Amino acid sequence: MLFKYYPLLNMVYISLFDYSMINPPGHFVGFDNYTEFLASSTFWQAVSNTFIFFVLYMVLTFWIPIVQALFLTEIQKGNAFFRFMYQLPTVMPVVAGVLVWKWMYNPDFGLLNYWLGQIGLGPYLWLNDASMTKLAIVLPALFAGNGISLLLYYAAIKSIPVEILEAAKVDGAGPWKRMWTMLLPNIKFIIVIQFIAFMSTVLLAYDHIYIMTQGGPAGTTTVVSMLVVDSAFQQSRFGVSAAISVFMFIVIALLTIVQNKISEEKD
Repeated sequence: MLFKYYPLLNMVYISLFDYSMINPPGHFVGFDNYTEFLASSTFWQAVSNTFIFFVLYMVLTFWIPIVQALFLTEIQKGNAFFRFMYQLPTVMPVVAGVLVWKWMYNPDFGLLNYWLGQIGLGPYLWLNDASMTKLAIVLPALFAGNGISLLLYYAAIKSIPVEILEAAKVDGAGPWKRMWTMLLPNIKFIIVIQFIAFMSTVLLAYDHIYIMTQGGPAGTTTVVSMLVVDSAFQQSRFGVSAAISVFMFIVIALLTIVQNKISEEKD
């Protein structure tokens, strides 16, 4: 109640005011904060960027821990060692990992342009090129450790009765058929839960995007979470910041409800 619901309700309350830190809560403005950001082209560009990032992350990264877990269940010798190695990259602080990649992307002396130059490609501007900067930000996630997601998928797969899989083998079902008709349907509940968490994380992403580009070039990587932070801590417009936060809360809540409804209908 104290650390979850009170801040949420307080955020809704603040969004109705031209909030003043000196004399809180300030002047009541009703829904003016909402109409202000909804009429802003900068906000809608940020919304567009946010959902483009969501699509890129979903297409390029969401399936990775599922595939890793499927492979991991087939490894009998040294299974614990590989599970440990899969988790090891998650120990690295996010900021440190992002800074390493930012250095690798440097157009003048970065490792990526150097390696690509050895095979006659590049140089590329990476984070300074509006046409590829979003992809450059998402790319490190392909090589990152997947932490608890991998272990959840692995545990779900291991919980499937061996007798079912053995019966499928006897009936002549190959690895692909077993995966599509037995393994994935039996871990669907974990996939749905992880997708909702994944969706919330990506739509509210901030730190690694800000470290990489600070929203540039020309606003092509500015996401909604950046507008929330900028409105509050650079412009001191806490009411607008709270209003944008409420908007994103409603969007994510609606998407979660839709996802749950779709899952229930398929069941």
